Amino acid sequence: MQLFADRLLAATRRGLPHRYRPHDDDLPLLRGKLDIRRQLVTHPARADLLACTYAELSVDTPLNRVLRAAVRRLARLSRSAENRRTLGELVARLEAAGDSSDPLHEPVNLDRTNATFHRLYALAKSLLAGDWQSTSAGRMEGFGLLFAMNDLFEAFVGLSMKTALASRTVDLQRGDRYALQGGDRNRLYRLKPDIVVDDDVIVDTKWKTLDPGTATLGVAESDVYQMLAYSRAYRARRLILLYPWCEGLGTPGVCRRWQVSGTPTLFDVATVDVGRPNHVGATLRDIVDRAV
Repeated sequence: MQLFADRLLAATRRGLPHRYRPHDDDLPLLRGKLDIRRQLVTHPARADLLACTYAELSVDTPLNRVLRAAVRRLARLSRSAENRRTLGELVARLEAAGDSSDPLHEPVNLDRTNATFHRLYALAKSLLAGDWQSTSAGRMEGFGLLFAMNDLFEAFVGLSMKTALASRTVDLQRGDRYALQGGDRNRLYRLKPDIVVDDDVIVDTKWKTLDPGTATLGVAESDVYQMLAYSRAYRARRLILLYPWCEGLGTPGVCRRWQVSGTPTLFDVATVDVGRPNHVGATLRDIVDRAV
């Protein structure tokens, strides 16, 4: 709903598609062309009325009626206050489009003049028809939603960590340390670990697949160097790289532990099972509270 509403609002703010519609009317002044036949048949003895035929620019087009029908349907279904506000504005903007008795069979003409609305029209039809997509092949046109899984995984773990460790200090995207410093005002390369627990446990999330068959589990060398930079800046006692759990890693939790050379700092690789979100909080508590 939000995707459709936001994109349609942005498009309508630039202007609605419109068409010239023919009109026949009897007017006191000539507009457009005089329909001589109708004039002679209907008003043969009246000089105060002219049978006019003219075209008027209108937004009451089949395309706009379909969009209006989709907006009104979503406005009835939406439970989000933000979406309802956006849909309310769209209802007002599409008011002049009029209602459609059968929006899925409107004679919509898609061309270069309304190219901005082509994908919105396809989405509107899917929403009105209640269509859904499956993994089987077919001829119907669909649409896709892409998510930045690194960001989504980080946000999910961060929120779960704050909930699971509510009595402790949990900072997300903390950015008060730098890799290089030469005085109070000469600081370079801000360090922003995903999660800092109690000021000395650094957790960084990685949406990557581990390799249980290797000595390093497939942990990237660059990720290790990044964690070492965090360790130095925060004087951390523990570093935790957190990945999604996959087959072959045993149970979710800490699956490998090393010690940073020349220091007492522990370096853990751990996993959480995103397929069982109700268990993630307990797993995170076990990972952070694991005995040193």
